[in-house]
Amino acid sequence: MKKSLLKFVNIFLAALLTVLGFSCEEPLEEYGVPNADYTVKGKVIEKDSKTPIKGIRVGFSYFPQIIAMYGIIQTDYRTYNADTTDTSGEYNLSEHFYIGEIQGDTIPVYIQDIDGAENGLYRDTVINVDFENAVKSGKAKNWYSGEYTVELDIELNKENNE
Repeated sequence: MKKSLLKFVNIFLAALLTVLGFSCEEPLEEYGVPNADYTVKGKVIEKDSKTPIKGIRVGFSYFPQIIAMYGIIQTDYRTYNADTTDTSGEYNLSEHFYIGEIQGDTIPVYIQDIDGAENGLYRDTVINVDFENAVKSGKAKNWYSGEYTVELDIELNKENNE
């Protein structure tokens, strides 16, 4: 009698634990935010002559917003990371971003002439780089999505001093 009662209690407890979802495995807990590495590389060239431009700063940027009583005020861009073009006009810009730091699949990139009149004057500008069709590499693991790379040649016009 005791053996059958003990067997019944074991089966009942096993069934109860199964129904309630208990198991012997430890659950995998993940805390974090989706993130990835983003890379933009290419050349900065003069639009008309197609010659490379050295001394141009290219960097990821964001526009912090100040929320005032009557609306949103845009402030000047701030930089995450920057690279300066070499003599062949090449740049390679890479940064680790969390999902809250980017808008959709685009990241603003600023272009700034930092060498003055040495190679001509070029107007500072900001462009949005689209990562929707970027080349994906690296292994995704947990919240990390890998690396996204875009090759982008940037054409600049000389600034008119009139």
